[in-house]
Amino acid sequence: MRVAVISDIHSNMEALEAVEKDMHQQGVGQIISLGDNIGYGPEPGPVIDWLKSCRVLSVMGNHEKALVNPVFLDRFYLSAKKALLINKQMLSKAACQWIATLPFFLVFQGARFVHGMPPDMSDVCITSQADSRIIHTMHALQERICFVGHTHVPGIFQVETRGVKKKKFEKSRVLLANQHSYIINTGSVGQPRDGYNKAKYVIWDMDAQVVELRSVSYDIHKTVAKIKASGIPLLYADLLEKNGDQSR
Repeated sequence: MRVAVISDIHSNMEALEAVEKDMHQQGVGQIISLGDNIGYGPEPGPVIDWLKSCRVLSVMGNHEKALVNPVFLDRFYLSAKKALLINKQMLSKAACQWIATLPFFLVFQGARFVHGMPPDMSDVCITSQADSRIIHTMHALQERICFVGHTHVPGIFQVETRGVKKKKFEKSRVLLANQHSYIINTGSVGQPRDGYNKAKYVIWDMDAQVVELRSVSYDIHKTVAKIKASGIPLLYADLLEKNGDQSR
């Protein structure tokens, strides 16, 4: 089976539709979202509708967590808080209820899926963790492979007995060796922060034990126009336009 792992869509329907087309072309059999489906972008409702209609398995990101519990919203930067409150106004009651049901982690086919940091944290960045904590965390899990998002930057952490090798994950297929554990950051569909503004997601080929980063072009200017019309802080439009070019 080929599993598509998507993360940090952030209400960007243009990016998601482009990724959906690419997933179909790649023969994906299951889609799993690592959360932050909402926030920053202009179309939370259509994104949630798409996730439900495609029967996507999703975990809860920190933006969903803040929507469900205002205590966590107070920890957001002002611009992110404003964007999420606008998103909440756009969402139906049914959509908010669906978001509230999302788990903090999933286990599927022997791999773990969580937004921020295993085993189940939605608001902790893997990149800020000491190697010793990463090693301890992975050794305590039953799963050898864990997929995360949250940072908006793709990357792979190869966890070995004596250390952690941090690998860039750019336009490549990476074999997951049986003797190691892995934390795989899939990047972001709707708000990439890796210097290149294509929509990013990962395909996990379970049979070949290979992960592949996919980078997909889409009409960024349509998303930017919708952000500007929605009242969401212009920062999130500027990030899409200024985060590198589409040539990569």
